Amino acid sequence: MQVKFLMQKENENSLIGNLIESFSKKPKKVYMFLGDLKEAGFRMIEEEFIDTKIKLFMAIGVNKKHTTRSMLESILEYTKDAYYYINNDIVEYDSNICIFEYTNEAEVYVSSSSFSESGVSENVSLYTKTIFNLKDTVEKNEYKTAIKDLTKGIEEFNFEKLDKEAIEKLIENKEIFTTRQYTHTNIKSISELLGKNKEENELENETVKNVDDDIIGNNVEIPKVDLSDIDIDIGDIEISEENKTSKESENKTTENDIEVEYDEEEYTPSNLDVEEDSLEVEDKNVIDKNNELYDESMADMEFDENSVIDINDMLFSKADVKLDENVKNRKKETSKEEYDEFSDEEVLQVKKVNLNNVSNLIMELPSKNSKGQDATSIKIPNYVQKMIPEFFELQEGENVEINGISFKQRDIKFEIIDVKNGQKYSDRNAKISQKKGQSFLVFSSDTIKNIEYDEKDIARVIKLASDTYHIEIIPKNIQEYKLWDKLCTYDFKSSTRKYGMM
Repeated sequence: MQVKFLMQKENENSLIGNLIESFSKKPKKVYMFLGDLKEAGFRMIEEEFIDTKIKLFMAIGVNKKHTTRSMLESILEYTKDAYYYINNDIVEYDSNICIFEYTNEAEVYVSSSSFSESGVSENVSLYTKTIFNLKDTVEKNEYKTAIKDLTKGIEEFNFEKLDKEAIEKLIENKEIFTTRQYTHTNIKSISELLGKNKEENELENETVKNVDDDIIGNNVEIPKVDLSDIDIDIGDIEISEENKTSKESENKTTENDIEVEYDEEEYTPSNLDVEEDSLEVEDKNVIDKNNELYDESMADMEFDENSVIDINDMLFSKADVKLDENVKNRKKETSKEEYDEFSDEEVLQVKKVNLNNVSNLIMELPSKNSKGQDATSIKIPNYVQKMIPEFFELQEGENVEINGISFKQRDIKFEIIDVKNGQKYSDRNAKISQKKGQSFLVFSSDTIKNIEYDEKDIARVIKLASDTYHIEIIPKNIQEYKLWDKLCTYDFKSSTRKYGMM
């Protein structure tokens, strides 16, 4: 038996790096006892489960803060031997153990941190790696005993079997993260939060009620006033000089707005005599009298103190322009049935952003892997593909089988440019493909291995035609990078890298 004490520090000697290396050795069985499994941490190892024959056993802790439906459903895609313990009570399940069993040996990782993105890659933490030699009978028996004790403990501490019904139950009971848990029916008042007793609250409520009853005019209705039958002597109305000036500047009153009632016999055109000599005309349209402005149209009108003004008509005058009957009835002409023709789905489609015309995908790249298929491919996550399916047109591809594995792929013409060096490489036999069950699709071409790039360098993928793609690799140390980096407005899941589209 070998025991190693290791320290993880800022991505150096990280636990996730060792776990991925252990997965690459193709173990027969993997046991994972994770008390605090977070979705970001799970996504970092999810790809290692895809299209493998690994027998996976998982015993995890679930809680309201970090456990999501999508993570639990993903686990069920890779194994049926999954169990959970609810960590929402005082007694919690704490563990971070990963075991890889091969034909001749077994590797056991025990860590002190939670299984989160930072916990398995960045945080300063200690963990141990124990290697059992299964060729040795003694060590093999010790290993078998340890595994038996761990799995037996799952039964003793009442772990539940994870399945679809269990997930629904956890959501219904608000045992895992869900928006339902934030819907409150009872919200405490400030007095309750301050610890006041019930009698004090009732006394305060009674006091508030009494104060409300004493408010003057609380339930008094405002009377309606009819001004149609009221005669007001204009001589009784006093208008100050200040009010005259402000009113005239805000509102010019024309003769059409005022209806004057008079006796036809007493006031005839012949009786209305205006002495022009008493008025000094300074302008054709304006007459200045006592420093007051009058409209010329008012010059021929004289008011008597005994005349009557219809105040109701002044305040509530009718419009001078009659509405067109077609305009008035336009709303009636549009029947309700015309609106009912549109379904809810069609209305949503109008509001939804159309991404079918996207021709550019800009994204920050991960560190380049110089070995295996990763050296000749660029990966695009599934959730990006689902946003812009017309950009990749993978649905138009063919189903093929390679080495017993099913793929969806289509042939494309491909060119890639190293912007820094100005080098251009073309490939007329490149492919867009996706392995069955894989969480990403890839652009595959041997020309990609000719381009060197670092983490967060930008790849600008341009669709020139249905079967033609152009990719520019833009390094961080050139001026053009700043322009394209501003267009990367979306975050990749479980990553600090970003992407955008246009």
